[in-house]
Amino acid sequence: MSARRLTRYQKRRAQKAAKVALGVLAALIVLAFFTVYYLDRYSLLPSPDAELHDKDDLGYIPVSAEVLDVEIGAKQAFVYDCNRGEIVYLKGERQVVYPASTTKLLSILTALEHLSPDEIITPGEELSLVGEGSSIAYINENHRLTVEMLIEGMLLPSGNDAAMVLAAAAGNRMSDGEATGKEAVEVFVRGMNEYAKTLGAIDTHFTTPDGLAGDDHYTTLEDMILICRAAASNELIRRYASLAEDRVTYESGHTNTWVNTNVMLDPDSDYYHPSVTGLKTGSLDRNYCVISTVEQDGARYIVGIFGARDKNARFADTITIIDHLFQGKEVTP
Repeated sequence: MSARRLTRYQKRRAQKAAKVALGVLAALIVLAFFTVYYLDRYSLLPSPDAELHDKDDLGYIPVSAEVLDVEIGAKQAFVYDCNRGEIVYLKGERQVVYPASTTKLLSILTALEHLSPDEIITPGEELSLVGEGSSIAYINENHRLTVEMLIEGMLLPSGNDAAMVLAAAAGNRMSDGEATGKEAVEVFVRGMNEYAKTLGAIDTHFTTPDGLAGDDHYTTLEDMILICRAAASNELIRRYASLAEDRVTYESGHTNTWVNTNVMLDPDSDYYHPSVTGLKTGSLDRNYCVISTVEQDGARYIVGIFGARDKNARFADTITIIDHLFQGKEVTP
């Protein structure tokens, strides 16, 4: 083959290879686009149908005739008017809710049925149950804390370690002090589900006290309103859920500084809002949520955001809703 023919052959091969490479690159770009689009729109958890409450159910809450007209990015949300006892906004109410760490509100309410706030607890083997990637309050087996401190550790840094310790202590009390750490937590979780039903939350099924769980750990928007309404009425929860941060000294003498994961309480945050007084955040992969108690000029609301695309979007959605609630009014703390 002559040098000239060889050069033409090499050029054709190079052109063909370039076309193939461009085709592969284009296909990868399209695949990446649809992957990002899919993940941005849909949680990694499934969205089965939720059971809605009938008027005869214990947990029935009426929906206001004048619902809030607002657009947010989160897949699910509610706004509950505490003064009127009505729901004024719902989005995605026909699918189950994955509550993440907002589960801890029910955990605290359940634990306080069996433990007094001033009881001193020594953590044990239940700390081994804390899942990988958990948010923690940095509680160790050589610490001694009151029940009240554990509650604060669950509400501010959203400590899964604090949740396990509190669950084991309450579960041990519920089983007459004869259970191992794991057994006590299992007893406690069964107690959580039973307590939820006393609130009227009949479509809730929790499997952990911390919310770090899969698709078998679920609730509904209506049930979450019932749980949040009870939590917002609890003096201990209200006190600690309102703190941006706190320096604590355990009964064992150890000290720690806990920072609230709810940045809407932090005056230095871009998402600070003076009408927000609590309540609890939650985070799972691509499933961020936040429940906020909101007070302004005598009006009181509970705002729940679920399935937000990232941790800051949940705060932005909450502020959008608050702005609509108090449209035209100056926002004051």
